[in-house]
Amino acid sequence: MGYIKHHTIIVTSWERTKIIKAHEKAKEIFASYENGAEKIVSKPLKYLMNLGYSFFIAPDGSKEGWDTSNNMDKAREEFLDWMDKNVPYCDYVEITFGGDDERTEILRTNKQIEEE
Repeated sequence: MGYIKHHTIIVTSWERTKIIKAHEKAKEIFASYENGAEKIVSKPLKYLMNLGYSFFIAPDGSKEGWDTSNNMDKAREEFLDWMDKNVPYCDYVEITFGGDDERTEILRTNKQIEEE
């Protein structure tokens, strides 16, 4: 028995080539961990104004502790490790929110978080 925790990543950049590189790698990594998992990687979306793009990796929908959840945890970690080493000029944040415990938490980002 597990519980639901919405776990997602948002990636954004002003540089189109960087966001495409990150997006392609996300699809590759998530597909390698779970058949069809690349489907939770959204297409890159252009900002309404100015220059920039974003995509996100949707929650996997699995309960914590189940195989799909564990596989997607590994995929998220691999993807963000790759981002840190390979894609400057892309910002990301990994968060959990809602679900059964109704908490919001920033798990990882490549930008400094200011303490309140």
